[in-house]
Amino acid sequence: MGYFALVDGRSIALKDNVAFKFTCSSCGGHTLTLTHVWSILAGENSERWREWGPLKDSHHWQYEFKEKVEKNADREVQTGDFGEYEEDDSAKVEKNADREVQRGDFGEYEEDDSASEPEEYEIFESETNRESDEFFVNCENCDREIEFGWSEPDRRGLILPVEFSDFNPSKSWPDPKYLDIWQQRGWVRK
Repeated sequence: MGYFALVDGRSIALKDNVAFKFTCSSCGGHTLTLTHVWSILAGENSERWREWGPLKDSHHWQYEFKEKVEKNADREVQTGDFGEYEEDDSAKVEKNADREVQRGDFGEYEEDDSASEPEEYEIFESETNRESDEFFVNCENCDREIEFGWSEPDRRGLILPVEFSDFNPSKSWPDPKYLDIWQQRGWVRK
């Protein structure tokens, strides 16, 4: 038999006389996972990374896993208009002659195979852009995304899930992806 307690006008599930700050409305789970996704910008060698771990009832988290996000193979499939192609290779050339790329004459171009250092314009400094970082809070059991805010402006401080029993919108700043809905609700701090 489950027990519930009323805390700040919200019903909180009790298990073994312990109040949970979060109970998923879809699956009944009590654990949240925080995921942080960011990019390392380095020209053609740019990478996306992801790290994740549990979000504790104290609103603190520690990342337990980290991985490089590989490009989706489906996105790398080349697309085009293949409707004009026929089985005969000569027909392909004739029908697509106007699409043919004209190659330039590089004259006596030779590859530089000297041991010299790369030119300054050839070096990409790795950098990250914190503004493009993404954060997600999900139920650990069913992976449902949970809306959240921050305890400090500019995505700093603690993470405050809207479905936590101690959530107070007047003490929170929205994550950018929830700004519009918070404005509609009148939750955005001035």
